[in-house]
Amino acid sequence: MPSTPAHARTSRSHERIAPHDRSSVRLVVTPERMVVAEARRTHTYLSLFGYGVDAVVANRLLPDAVDDPWFDFWKASHAEQLVAIGEGFAPVPVLRSELRPSEPIGATALAAFADDLYGDLDATAVLHRGEPLRVESHEGGVRLVQALPFGTRDELSLSRRDDELILSVGPHRRCIILPDSLRTRKVTDARLENGELVVEFV
Repeated sequence: MPSTPAHARTSRSHERIAPHDRSSVRLVVTPERMVVAEARRTHTYLSLFGYGVDAVVANRLLPDAVDDPWFDFWKASHAEQLVAIGEGFAPVPVLRSELRPSEPIGATALAAFADDLYGDLDATAVLHRGEPLRVESHEGGVRLVQALPFGTRDELSLSRRDDELILSVGPHRRCIILPDSLRTRKVTDARLENGELVVEFV
């Protein structure tokens, strides 16, 4: 069945955006438990479809200059969530942005915001080069490794159809076309390991 115009546009967009050597995604989170949890799920789904996350921006952090005891609870909560963000998204770098007196609107305010956020970093560079999908040879076989940060066994299903692996994570599904080196091989094992789905072939 021929592709619809909308499907064709989506495919072209994916071809331009997905290659992690040319582009990347930056997740912006506020230091709140539910927001961080949603960012974790977003990271999983982006990785499933081959989009690389090169940084996480922790936004609207209370500045150190705020010393009113009324804010102590919030400062402690922010500190706790920053630890969770840093540990959970590692090795992806975490950039920090303090709560500003007013919303940055206009080119001048946005430029100042960018200067504070990136410092000496090149904002247009890819800050972290992950590898969402790779094939590795090892003694006894070959494995396909798909990055699935924060993925869990409960939300994961995997099946094979001819030359495709069909991978579902929650409501999202991806069909992975197997490279020639794997098409005639048999799947012997699949497991989640350190934020990656490892599929073994012999």
